[in-house]
Amino acid sequence: MVAMRVDAPQARNRRAGQNVQEPVTDAPAGSGAMGASSAHPEPSSDTTPLAMVRQHSLTALVRDEIERRIAAGLLAPGDKLNEADWAARLAVSRGPVREAFRALEQAGLVRNEKHRGVFVRSVGAAEAQELGEVCAALREAACRMLAARIDAAQVAELREHLNAMRDAVVGENGQAFLQARDALRWTLVAAAGNARLRETYERTVSELRLSPHRVAPAHSAMDASYAGYRALLSALASRDADESAKRMRESCGD
Repeated sequence: MVAMRVDAPQARNRRAGQNVQEPVTDAPAGSGAMGASSAHPEPSSDTTPLAMVRQHSLTALVRDEIERRIAAGLLAPGDKLNEADWAARLAVSRGPVREAFRALEQAGLVRNEKHRGVFVRSVGAAEAQELGEVCAALREAACRMLAARIDAAQVAELREHLNAMRDAVVGENGQAFLQARDALRWTLVAAAGNARLRETYERTVSELRLSPHRVAPAHSAMDASYAGYRALLSALASRDADESAKRMRESCGD
């Protein structure tokens, strides 16, 4: 019997002049038949829940610090905000700073000019008038809400700010008067108990502070304003919503 030789398919094909390519697989070496290691890739370090929370916290930190400086007048309308400088100043990466700039732009506090950078926004006279009207309407609404729920502790806190206004009038200190008046307004709006109203008021006031038209009042104006807020506090303490709203609208809209 003659032994028969069986050629491998590849050998027969080569002799027939055919080119046969070996199968190619994308699976990495050592992977299973189903490529399990590539089917479930490990999440990147910057997309894990902990990293995302940290990124959000840092963004809020940067945003709050810049907003605080704008409110305090340490950053004036037209000032340029440099991403690298703020990252170095607050010891964070540039990512949170970039996100903070976007948030501040959405809040109307900065503007982003293509190829120039980010600048503190300036509010003109017409826009300042509109913002002032919105603030006045929100304070009037807050008075109505607060009158229905005010307690002795809230009256006492408002009276502290009113006394600071009185002291500023006596000392003819316009800046101190504005600070005390604004503090009374903030306290009143917060005490109204409406979170959405408070947030809207905060955003609107932040934009209004970008107006260059804010000046310290004269002594006669401070005296009249103080009298108006004193009458307002009396109406609030009496829980008279209509009178409180009227006093805010007619005497405390400065």
